[in-house]
Amino acid sequence: MPDLAHLRYIVEDSIGKHMYENAVFLADKLVTMSRGAPDDVYLLTQAFMFTRQHRRALHVLRQHRLATSSPRFTYLTAKCLAECQEWDECLATLDDTVLEHAAQEAAAEAAAAGGGKARPPLGSLCSAMLLLKGTVYEHLENWPLAARHFKLALREEPLHYEALQRLLSNHMLTAGEQRELLDELQERLRAEGHEWLRLYYGCKLDPEKGRQLAALHAAAGAAEEPAPFGGSRAAAEEPA
Repeated sequence: MPDLAHLRYIVEDSIGKHMYENAVFLADKLVTMSRGAPDDVYLLTQAFMFTRQHRRALHVLRQHRLATSSPRFTYLTAKCLAECQEWDECLATLDDTVLEHAAQEAAAEAAAAGGGKARPPLGSLCSAMLLLKGTVYEHLENWPLAARHFKLALREEPLHYEALQRLLSNHMLTAGEQRELLDELQERLRAEGHEWLRLYYGCKLDPEKGRQLAALHAAAGAAEEPAPFGGSRAAAEEPA
């Protein structure tokens, strides 16, 4: 009997070391030996995606009837369709019912986790689905729907910076919409302990605030600049 656990480890290790052809070969054998165990099909699909064999990945997912069996497989399927520029089929795979189901599962997982700071995997996956759907609309030049899904992706997972970057690089938001989005994100980021990102998003979404922060930073740096004979410049300039 082959040691499937060891073979899985080697496949994962090959992916981690960017030995993708090795991963494809071994994962293909692994799927055969395990009779299509979902985790092994997932590994093989990932290996195909890393080697940009997206149609082969789709074939494997469909062959094993896993293409839309769970949120992680649905996302892989949609990602492959997007890479193949099958825009309409990708959107159908990520329809609102699928996204709502993924969001419900994410909320249930978050509740089970006790509301800690760590983002649950399904919450991040739901955000990735929304980001992907927004990207498809972006390719189709449907800017309002692209903007809507990028904003939803950020609300689901504020650390998905790519969604923010796409909104700003394509000028999808008015100044008022940028401030509104910033107000929504700031509270979440502060609550989850990401103060540095809260400040960064503040600079990106509110340029005036960014200039004020830059001025404060410059003033603080000048105050700490060493005086000619030691000490800080601020101390050197104090009246006798």
